[in-house]
Amino acid sequence: MSVIDSIRDLLHIHVKIPELENENPSQQEILDEAIANPGIFDSQLYLFETVGILLSLLFRVPEQQSTLLLTIVKPLLDDLSANLQTARKGSPDVLHILDVHHSIIALGNVAKGFPDYPSPVPEGYILPPLDVFGQVAQAILVCLDAMNVFRIVRDAVS
Repeated sequence: MSVIDSIRDLLHIHVKIPELENENPSQQEILDEAIANPGIFDSQLYLFETVGILLSLLFRVPEQQSTLLLTIVKPLLDDLSANLQTARKGSPDVLHILDVHHSIIALGNVAKGFPDYPSPVPEGYILPPLDVFGQVAQAILVCLDAMNVFRIVRDAVS
């Protein structure tokens, strides 16, 4: 879709660490402040949801829908993987934790753009790309398992 291609450069997440007045803030204080103050990322979430809505409109061509969805979520999944590797090597810094949080929230907003599963299921209903959503869910669960000591990661998953 040309609309998605035209906004693709806006879907890159820039993690910003807030400046605190306290000279030696704890990691938790920095994380709380970063989440409490809305920034550019909060506005980007609307774009991720919009991409999900646009992709859901391609339900009649499931192969194209799946391919395009994968091109959107793959960079976010790569980010999650890289930050997870950093977390496994030792104590992750605030930037990596925020990046995981933002990536999980962005992935959730893409999924939010897809319609809910209908009940009852109408005749001829075409399922969304469950294989891609399965990969997303698996990656999020792996990150949650590895980084469940951080409240903002747990909150992002819920």
